[in-house]
Amino acid sequence: MALYSEHFNCMRGSILLSASYCGLWTPEFQSVLTKAARLARHKNYETAIQLLESEVYNYRDSFMFYYLLGLCCLYSGNYGSAHDYLTRAREIKTREPSVLLALAALYVKRSDSRRAISLYLEVQEIDGKNRIARAALKLLKKYAGSDDLLAWIESGKLRGLYPPFPREKLKPLKLIRNIILPCLLVFALAAFIFIKNKARPTLPQREGFTETILNQTDKENPIEMGGVYYFILTEKQILASYEEARNFFYEHRDNSARIELNRILESNANAGIKNKARIMARYLETPGFETLKSNSAENVSYASAIKAPSLYRDCYALWSGMAANIVVGQNETSFDLLIGYDKRRSVEGIVKVNLPFAADINPEYPLEVLGKIIVPENLPDTLFLEGVTIHQLAVVK
Repeated sequence: MALYSEHFNCMRGSILLSASYCGLWTPEFQSVLTKAARLARHKNYETAIQLLESEVYNYRDSFMFYYLLGLCCLYSGNYGSAHDYLTRAREIKTREPSVLLALAALYVKRSDSRRAISLYLEVQEIDGKNRIARAALKLLKKYAGSDDLLAWIESGKLRGLYPPFPREKLKPLKLIRNIILPCLLVFALAAFIFIKNKARPTLPQREGFTETILNQTDKENPIEMGGVYYFILTEKQILASYEEARNFFYEHRDNSARIELNRILESNANAGIKNKARIMARYLETPGFETLKSNSAENVSYASAIKAPSLYRDCYALWSGMAANIVVGQNETSFDLLIGYDKRRSVEGIVKVNLPFAADINPEYPLEVLGKIIVPENLPDTLFLEGVTIHQLAVVK
């Protein structure tokens, strides 16, 4: 039981994803959806929206997820997002009356009576006894050709045409088909993941991780049209690079995450994705000697950085060499680091180092410098190190 508890969080995402494919609408398997619906029924729309948007990956093909999220946005007055989410729900279920009613209400709000009437008639074709569609058509007929419709909308009465939030329902006769068989599939998958991951440590969720989830609009249109960019990427490359950054961020591999974020920020990715990239960048941490070793895969080599400085902007590097042209001030120190010359054989390159503190540096001793790679905006092909700390090595004999 203890081992199962240890890996439950690891399996949770896959269980929820499988349950959403099975079309389940029960508290056991779709607690996120039922909780969001409950919040919405209590008019706590913003909390419901935040909860749902944090789970967009797990429910990316779920009709109920997009319908419920679109309905929350509709009730909260966020009409643009409501239209996007409801349109996605309609793509999954084209003839679902509840979605058609919600979209029709949006068109009434926009005073687009023609499109609203078309949707209401479609609802009546599917469900001839639908009360909302019948009332809406009567209303639109009453106000046709007059300015009174706008006054009616502004009075707040339009909400009476919104479809209600869904409630959990389960018909006993469908128990075996809708619950037991899908559950067997879900638990089989869970058992497989449990066995596969029982030796894999579970990382705690990192602060800021949920803030970096892309919304559906950014996923569907990830490219910014026009402009000049350092990297020209395809839609798949942009999304793959961003997800790679999130994976590295989750694993606390911050330098690797920073490289992918730089690739996005210097590319033709849209503004929404770049904003999420900047949010992620704010949570990246400063390493120390103990976490960024010179031979670590996370350490950036000078040869890599000098080939593409913009890709390695704000990454941290641990480079060794000899110091030259040392200038020590009251609260700062600067010098040239002769990279690779710590063994007195050859110089791989020379980089300027600025330290925000006074340091006693012996130019006859090898030196290790941990610093942030700085690339000036006006000189994108050059770099220097903003030092974090230094370590004077033993003299070479």
